[in-house]
Amino acid sequence: MKTNSSNRVLTYTMIAIILIASYITVNSYQTQLAIYQEKELFKLDCIANAVAYKISGSEHMNLIERYPSSELIDSVKTDSTYRVIFDQMTMAKVMTKVPSEMFTVVRKPETGKFYQAISTDDTRWLLELNNRPGMDSIYKKGGMIGLYESEDGKRLGAVSPVMNEKGETVGVLQVEETFDSFFAKAKDQIYRNIAIMLVFIFIIGTLMFFSVKSILKQQDKLQRQKQELEQFRQELLANISHDLRTPLAGIHGYLETMIMKKDSLDEQTRQEYLQSSLQSTAKLKYLVDELFELSRLESKERKLELESFCVRELAYDVINNFKLAAQEKGVNIKVDSEDTMPRVNADLALIDRTIQNLLSNAVKFCKSGDQITVGIKKEGEKVWVSVSDTGAGIPEADIPHLFERFYKGKTAQQGTGLGLAIVKSILDLHHSEYFVKSKVGEGTTFRFSLNI
Repeated sequence: MKTNSSNRVLTYTMIAIILIASYITVNSYQTQLAIYQEKELFKLDCIANAVAYKISGSEHMNLIERYPSSELIDSVKTDSTYRVIFDQMTMAKVMTKVPSEMFTVVRKPETGKFYQAISTDDTRWLLELNNRPGMDSIYKKGGMIGLYESEDGKRLGAVSPVMNEKGETVGVLQVEETFDSFFAKAKDQIYRNIAIMLVFIFIIGTLMFFSVKSILKQQDKLQRQKQELEQFRQELLANISHDLRTPLAGIHGYLETMIMKKDSLDEQTRQEYLQSSLQSTAKLKYLVDELFELSRLESKERKLELESFCVRELAYDVINNFKLAAQEKGVNIKVDSEDTMPRVNADLALIDRTIQNLLSNAVKFCKSGDQITVGIKKEGEKVWVSVSDTGAGIPEADIPHLFERFYKGKTAQQGTGLGLAIVKSILDLHHSEYFVKSKVGEGTTFRFSLNI
């Protein structure tokens, strides 16, 4: 269920990224197109102003008066005044590389209509303009026409007043460019900018996607840890209850019997009951001490007290504590080490506890005639300590769980199941390497490293 929820969130995230990218792409395209269009209009406006400034409005109007109809185009083309204005416009068009037409516009007061006069096309004269929007408003002051529909399609345009000696507007000069021509120049840059933007969006989107994925993964991990913690809490309560119940039941039973039969119990029986109760309290104390030690280690409350010591000497000291128990079972314990070994830098008390717990397990699962060996060997910049036995061995299925709290394995019936969990916590505090190798019927080896 959690995986489905995470996948759904990732799907929604991907859809959101795609929608955002699509919106930004469309908006960016429209914005950049408008910007380039504004730049082109400004350019056309500047060209119109520069060319219109050079044209004599009076001479321009004289041409209109001398050649008042379009039928006279062949005659007007030979007029010197016409040729001067035509050459000025043509040269400006060549120099500015305006791909479309440039022409002058006049307004005949008697008709109120606008006419195209001199044109760089050189084939038009007094052509009536029916589809030029806004000519009345910009005729006297000039300006940018913007994008508009003409008989030849979409165009951009700008006009500038053509004035006579009195400063009166007698016509305007119009510069046009087809939208297709403008777009052909602008599209490469627009597409390049959009491509760069999409790469940026892709990078940000990818980072966002994997960030969300990482967050969901962390949430899943926390959820699993929470479930594992709850499961561990339940198992912990069950295990503690089980391990506490037996000695408590024994203590309670013996004490209750002693109270109920205080007048009928002889001294020997009373002493046996007390001794059994004392043994049960010792088991309780051992279990509580193990729990307390493990709690301190896992909470990092126990700080390492590092010192330099000889682990070989420590091994002999620990072995002495197990000799009696080993002899009673007919098990031999020895140390396999060179006489001179480098000193290690570790917490003496905790490493002592580690070797004790490993030896305790080894003795527990050995039978008469088995051998336990504490090996100490220098490898590189570390000293490796091993506790090997020729005992019963550990089933392969149990090995991955050996260091878990309260895990005793299918064949183990004794102990609290905390010994190896404590070993793991101690070695983790030391940042030691450790591993277990075992085979049923052949024995087990626990091995860990210490820094020199």
